[in-house]
Order: sequence, then structure tokens, then C-alpha cells
Amino acid sequence: MKKVLAAVVALLSGGYLLALGWIPDPLLFLDEATALLILVKSLSVLGIDLSRYVPFLSKRMKGRKSAAKVGAVVDV
Repeated sequence: MKKVLAAVVALLSGGYLLALGWIPDPLLFLDEATALLILVKSLSVLGIDLSRYVPFLSKRMKGRKSAAKVGAVVDV
């Protein structure tokens, strides 16, 4: 049931991006970025990972640590 709901949500958000994305916001609370986020998350439930193509969802940026956090010695 979870995958069926995810497929329906993916179809709706993908349809909004393709067909209604160029119309000036028929739903004021749903813009293109929110529809893209919903599409990527619902497709990840279905097993299709598109988060590496969306810059603010990439897992590479989440796992990267700075040198100060890793434990590098800083001489003053």
C-alpha cells in the first residue's frame, strides 16, 4: 500500500512539474521546488534514487566533514 501511494504521489507531482509548472502557481502553497522534492522523495520510496541530481539533496554534502571536526591539529 505504501508503494501504491508513493506511485500516485509521484505521478501527481511529476504531472504538476510537466504540465502545470509553467502556469503561474495555481496552488499557492505548492511551487516547483516543493513538487520536485515530493517527486524525488516518492521515487526514492519506489527504489529510484534521483537525489544525486538535485544539489540540495545530495548525500555527498551531508557526509563531508571539515578538517577541524575530523581532529586535525591547529597550531596557534
